[in-house]
Amino acid sequence: MKWYSLFLVIVLGLGLCTCISPFTADVPEEVEGIVISASLTTLPGLQEVRILRASPFTNKAYNRPISKAQVWVVDNQGQRQEFSEIVNNLGWYQPVNRDYVGEVGKTYVLHILTTDNRKYESLPETVRDVPPIKKLYTEEVITDDPLLGPALTSFSVLLDVEDPASKGDYYRWSWLHFEPLSFCSAYDGLPYGSRTRTLVGLTCCELPCWDIERCFINCTNVMSDALINGKNLTRHPIVNIPYCPKDYYIEIQQRSISQSAFDYWRTVDQLSASNGSLFDNAPAAVRGNVKCISDPEEPVYGFFEVSDVHENGFFINRTQSTTKPAVASCDPIPQNANPLACEPCRESLFRTKIKPKYWTK
Repeated sequence: MKWYSLFLVIVLGLGLCTCISPFTADVPEEVEGIVISASLTTLPGLQEVRILRASPFTNKAYNRPISKAQVWVVDNQGQRQEFSEIVNNLGWYQPVNRDYVGEVGKTYVLHILTTDNRKYESLPETVRDVPPIKKLYTEEVITDDPLLGPALTSFSVLLDVEDPASKGDYYRWSWLHFEPLSFCSAYDGLPYGSRTRTLVGLTCCELPCWDIERCFINCTNVMSDALINGKNLTRHPIVNIPYCPKDYYIEIQQRSISQSAFDYWRTVDQLSASNGSLFDNAPAAVRGNVKCISDPEEPVYGFFEVSDVHENGFFINRTQSTTKPAVASCDPIPQNANPLACEPCRESLFRTKIKPKYWTK
């Protein structure tokens, strides 16, 4: 069973190189700063602001979440939306009105006031329309196994989209995987009635329950339409899913972004590829479109991104193939540690009792 850090790391796969002017990252060597990652979209539930205090370059400690901040967004018509901190997720904020969404054509500015009276403000960002995903599909990935010969090792998730005739369109893709659970905890221990240590766990008190896997580390997936303007984009890769003989549910999000956001994410990709993840240490942090109003000299990293979103989800059938499968890459199933006890399905960013949007089973 997979466990995920609650510290912020940046999303999505490899970007496509285009004829865009190079973006030079302003990366510190040994400076502590604040990291602000914020997203405002046209879909409910995708609005969030994450605030961390970044560790200095020579400090290997984790970055620290900044709690109890005042966070709000103002649009070009003067409408203000307050954000509140998520319970059990320090430094992570969502709108007080959970149905709040951005609107295409509107411009938004992010504001933050921390408990030590430091004020932060983003540059204005405007929501641009995004075309729908035209086609979402998978292809089998076959490799030569020294024992099996040609073998099925994974499934590549691909998509097609029809780019509009307007120039200067930029895209970002992200994904979510929901895994149904039987056990809500897993650890090394003694199974019930056994003396041999192995992976054990407690079953979920509430069913159904899903783990949520988010695209975070080394997977920045952005593209400019500079080379395809007004044409069809086909076979764009999203993610590779390893072979395991059971269905795999995934949701894909296609976002419109600004050129400054595109430049930012490309730099994130370059740095995270060589440093691990964006927020592992300060040198991998990139300055974006947020600044400190009360202290202009303070280093501020991260980005306030606004985007229109088109989303779709489907099941990948990993059991039907004409090619012999390789060794399965499945998560181990725990043995029951105590049949008289259970673990709650605690609602969080990485676990939910709410049925996924496109779940048809």
